[in-house]
Amino acid sequence: MLKITLHDSAGEFRLKLEGRLSGPWVRELEQCWTTAASTTSGRRTVVDLGEVDFIDPQGQLLLSNMFAHGVEMEAVTPLICSVLKEACQAPACGTVERKAGSTP
Repeated sequence: MLKITLHDSAGEFRLKLEGRLSGPWVRELEQCWTTAASTTSGRRTVVDLGEVDFIDPQGQLLLSNMFAHGVEMEAVTPLICSVLKEACQAPACGTVERKAGSTP
C-alpha cells in the first residue's frame, strides 16, 4: 500500500510518499505526477521518499523517468538512497540530509 500526499505551494510541488511503491501504486503515482505536471511549470517538483520502505522495478523505472524530466528525489534511508542512485544513475540523487564531513 502507498499513501501519496500532495503539497502545493508557490515555489514547489511535493509528492510525499509513505509505504511501498509497487504494483498498482506505481501507476497511481504516475497519474498524480502527470496530472500535476500541467500546473507546475516554473516550480520545483519533488518526490519525498522519506517514508518509503520498498520500491519494485516498475517503481524504479518511473522514478528514473521522473528524474529525467527534472523531478527531484529526496530520501533518507540507506536502502532507498541506494535504489535511487541506481535508478537515477546520479551519485547524489536521493539525499535529503548529508552529515557534516561526509562525501557524496
